[in-house]
Amino acid sequence: MEVNIGLVAIAGEYEVGFSETPELLNRVAEQLGKPGHCIIKTNAVMYDQATLEKTINTFKCYEFDILCVCVGTWSEDHYLLDLLERFDKPVILWAFPAEETGSLCGMQQICCVLKELDKKYFHVFGNPDDQAVLKKVSEICRAAALSSMLKSVKIGTIGGRVNGMTEIAYDEFEIKACTGVRIVGINESELSAAYDGTDENAAAEYWNGLKSRIAKVTSSDQSGTEAVRYYFAMKRLIQNHGLEGICVKCYMDYMGKVCLGYSLLSDEGVVCGCEGDVNATVAMKILYELTGVPVHNTDLMYTVEPDKAMVFSHCGSDGFSIANAETYIHLGPVRLADGGVCALFPAKPGKVTLVNLVGRKGTYRMSVMVGEAVECGMIFPGNPLKVRFDTDIGEINERICDEGIGHHWMGGYGDVSRELEYFCRLKGIRFIKIQ
Repeated sequence: MEVNIGLVAIAGEYEVGFSETPELLNRVAEQLGKPGHCIIKTNAVMYDQATLEKTINTFKCYEFDILCVCVGTWSEDHYLLDLLERFDKPVILWAFPAEETGSLCGMQQICCVLKELDKKYFHVFGNPDDQAVLKKVSEICRAAALSSMLKSVKIGTIGGRVNGMTEIAYDEFEIKACTGVRIVGINESELSAAYDGTDENAAAEYWNGLKSRIAKVTSSDQSGTEAVRYYFAMKRLIQNHGLEGICVKCYMDYMGKVCLGYSLLSDEGVVCGCEGDVNATVAMKILYELTGVPVHNTDLMYTVEPDKAMVFSHCGSDGFSIANAETYIHLGPVRLADGGVCALFPAKPGKVTLVNLVGRKGTYRMSVMVGEAVECGMIFPGNPLKVRFDTDIGEINERICDEGIGHHWMGGYGDVSRELEYFCRLKGIRFIKIQ
């Protein structure tokens, strides 16, 4: 995910520190560029109408996700307000330690103004090379970039939602308003037509090639060929509709039919949601963009009290690349349906962020947990993900039930909880940190 930052400095021309502000701006630009962010920097410190116009002329040629404002000294605040009228972006105000510049009080003044005008803003205080400050700024900027890119994302849904899972009912307007993602409804007949249009011989050849590199295969060739044809069919729908994610009401009619395709698509960067849970698929897309690797699609299955752990899993449709090892991958019949093909393997260990997204207008909420995925083996017939937490798991379960969060949890590698918190602040989504 590309992060584009507009960088500007403001200062008062008669204030102590005015002449040092350009150097502060350059130092900040150097530090912010180190993680690979794209920095669009103005050359002039903004303090009057002429420098405001220079800044506008610089920025109007570029697209950026967020405006980072280096508050070199106390300064008049209205020039920043005029800039925001031209570029209505979220703002990071950055003040710097100094005795006489008034940088800190200048930032506090602007915070008041932006608060009164209901502008989205963040604030940091520290030197340009302060690693804690740089980490926070980078997290905020990634959240803003996520907000920008999701506006063009489309996720397709096929077959509605599973009967009896009322919790996964979704508010299409709220998803668009809060996340930017547009939901594309696709008739099952279109999936069937795409399937009928696939080449059975090509699917059989693909299946045989896949079997040759998988450690264990117990599904029949007939089931394997059928699963590959559904993979081909979904790829066609994804291309035809310009999708970055797909969500099928798999339970029970498509169990074992779309699961293998989900695994393959996940490793190609397409998020795939189960059981018609559109909100969960949106959460998967969010996690994928923040982590850059496929995402686990899970239910919270059971607790392991002595280990302070919980086991998450689903039938077996996660990307092969997040298996503990290639040698663990088993293409076999899906549980409950006892047929078709799914990818069975334990998840690889590492830090994980678990996300649940549910609700409607007025209740839309994102819940987040962070823990450590540990070695577990095949402790559930699917893609078991055993996560150890620092918090008492009884308390976690209480909080989940009290908040009415539901049972679908999407798992992404790494701790991206701060980015998710900042994203929710930007989008007006209630953020719940479980532990």
